[in-house]
Amino acid sequence: MTRTRDQRAGELPARMPHVPVNVVRRMLDHLSEKEFSQRGMPAALESFYLELDKAGLAPEQVTADVFQAVGTSRSRFRCLVAALRQFAPEVPLSPSLPVRQEWDHWLNVRYNKKEKGEGSTCRVGLAPEDWPEAWGEALPALDRSVRPYGTRLKRLAPNTKGTVVSAVGMLARARTWATSRGVDLPARPSGELFDGFLRYLDEERNVSFGTARDYLESARMFFLRAGLFDEESFEAISDLISALHAEAVATDPGKWARLKEFRAKFTLADVLEKAEAACAEAESLPGNSTAAFKLRQKAMIYAMLVNTGDRQGDLRDYSVGVDLLRGDHGDWGHSIRQNKTGNRKDLDWLWPGTSSLIDRFILADRPDWMLAERLGEIEGMNLLTLSEKVVDKGYINRRLAEDFGIHGHLVRTLIADLFRRTRPDAIWALQKMLGHTNSTTQRVYRSDFDESAAIRNFDALLGALAD
Repeated sequence: MTRTRDQRAGELPARMPHVPVNVVRRMLDHLSEKEFSQRGMPAALESFYLELDKAGLAPEQVTADVFQAVGTSRSRFRCLVAALRQFAPEVPLSPSLPVRQEWDHWLNVRYNKKEKGEGSTCRVGLAPEDWPEAWGEALPALDRSVRPYGTRLKRLAPNTKGTVVSAVGMLARARTWATSRGVDLPARPSGELFDGFLRYLDEERNVSFGTARDYLESARMFFLRAGLFDEESFEAISDLISALHAEAVATDPGKWARLKEFRAKFTLADVLEKAEAACAEAESLPGNSTAAFKLRQKAMIYAMLVNTGDRQGDLRDYSVGVDLLRGDHGDWGHSIRQNKTGNRKDLDWLWPGTSSLIDRFILADRPDWMLAERLGEIEGMNLLTLSEKVVDKGYINRRLAEDFGIHGHLVRTLIADLFRRTRPDAIWALQKMLGHTNSTTQRVYRSDFDESAAIRNFDALLGALAD
């Protein structure tokens, strides 16, 4: 026999002995008006609070293990999260993020798996086995130091070697392309070979002057190490590279053009307004959502880029408690040796607003009093992922490009530009702040340049966040 809502409401407290009274009361109030949005909510909540009781944890201290134990199926996990959001909003959902990701992965593997098709390749250049014999024989010279002309040429780094091999493969492809049109390009380096290569790049690849220059520079690296140049062919490729470089500078949009375009539309304060907006938007989303995680992450990244002028290559590698430390007064600070220059970059404590955004990213929707415990959990982990993983090299750039059309290094350039325009007499402070010397404090940055409206605006923004 089907029970009425009133009957089920009367039985509800007895079915949920471990659920707090205030949560049960919210459920009863809801049930007096309409049905629960999902069946199984009472059972899921009872299991959840029972697991908390077994682990000796307060609801605010919930861990991924508790969500894992209760969410034994994807539907049950989703039912639990929905129940907590509706009837126990004080329980943080961010610890359940890895569990949700596991179930999402399971769903994709189970239902979105496609038949494996034949692999395709985006390779355009020829593989080394299809190169002219002399080129193939010279390939090992890229893996060792050589002196084909008396001057030592060091072994190429793996990434550089890959670029060189790709360019030479493209050059080999250009020879086959020319042959199909009745033109035989010589295998030995010559002006004729390089002119034919440029013709191929222009007609078939439609590359920019800068890209064509880069291809020829890579080819020059290869033929130098192969010892295949004579004076005439070396001069021919060098002249072409110089001409292409001049054209690239004249026609390709460069850093200063993009900087000028950015300055016409934005200031550094706009970067921080984006950070503030991202953090506010994250508060309206479920704590275990990927969107909320990425929004808080973006807010922290933007604030740190402006606050410290960090190179994004350094920022993506920061470790919590190693490269970035939280002081007893609640502010964060770092003293790192930069990957690019090797110089130590000494800064005073970060602005309170920046520190607040770092705290919020680490806590997500957890209460503030859990910060010390949370810092212990992520000690030594990557700052941007809060795990052992590191974001890819273009991660920060893509977010800046989406919002502003610039990349991370241009934020440093904007800071330099701001210094030059507001206080050119104190350019030494800029050099120290950006890590070009070994001692400074950010206090100089904040005091000597506070007459700049942009500085005042974004300092106020971050200060407001801290409040």
